[in-house]
Amino acid sequence: MSKSDGNTISPTELFTGQSQHVSKGYSPMVVRFFMMQSHYRSPNDLTDDALQAAEKGFKRLMEANKTLSSLTSSSVSGSLDNKIEETLLGIFEDMDDDFNTPKALARTFELVTIINSLKEGQITASEVSASVLDKIKSTFKTIIIDVLGLKDESENNVGPMDGLMELVIELRQLARTNKDWSTSDKIRDSLNEINIQIKDGKDGTSWNFK
Repeated sequence: MSKSDGNTISPTELFTGQSQHVSKGYSPMVVRFFMMQSHYRSPNDLTDDALQAAEKGFKRLMEANKTLSSLTSSSVSGSLDNKIEETLLGIFEDMDDDFNTPKALARTFELVTIINSLKEGQITASEVSASVLDKIKSTFKTIIIDVLGLKDESENNVGPMDGLMELVIELRQLARTNKDWSTSDKIRDSLNEINIQIKDGKDGTSWNFK
């Protein structure tokens, strides 16, 4: 992005949709999901089409998590057990490999396909054992919530403002890590203009309304 080229967008514009570069505002979780589709050390081509695709992918992931809780199996062993366990293990190995979120997400969506196939009956309950299904249920939630930090925005336990500010602070911290002081200052000043103050301390960054 370059201000002289006129292709910049602020976090506020991204979330509200008040920019010529996006057709609407995108939620903090969708933007987070979008960013994790590329490695943190790789360039990220932020376009409206890419954000729309990320929104669909994020919703598909959240729906799979809801679907998973309703699935049952009484099978002692299943033909897909080994594949599923290897996929679950692979996700954590990808995250250990220099925080490779694109690869981890790709494996996670392999599980999404299995979950949806179980729901639609394309995969029978006998193909996945009860113990492995229980493992998917516990580990899938750990992956998307505890590891990737993605949360279902339809749930009341996360306020939209809290989620938005969490992402804004993360974006600012990333800019500071990359010594991109102009972007860091721009985020701080833009928040200040709408009466939001951020404070950096030894325990991290906090925010409050002025």
